Amino acid sequence: MNSIEFYISCHIFKEILECVQYLHELNPPVIHRDLKPDNILVAKTVRNGRFFKICDFGLATVHQHSSDKGDLRYQAPEVGQGVVYNHMIDVYTLKCIQTMKL
Repeated sequence: MNSIEFYISCHIFKEILECVQYLHELNPPVIHRDLKPDNILVAKTVRNGRFFKICDFGLATVHQHSSDKGDLRYQAPEVGQGVVYNHMIDVYTLKCIQTMKL
């Protein structure tokens, strides 16, 4: 990856992080629980300088949860153990997305 591609990928990931941060700062916080590249969309029309959107809130919850639904490739280890988890599972999933080889 050259320096321009690196800069673009960092900008894309920053926008995705800001989307998830917005969800987690709501009162009560929204835990997406199914973040993956398939659920990140590129906007056709841009509003407020935002090119990327998060979609598919079918598994989203507004509280701590212990269900193990979602894509196993992006699932935090504690989800499969039946442990009650919080918004940090979305952070783990973002790490998995960020380290993927495209």
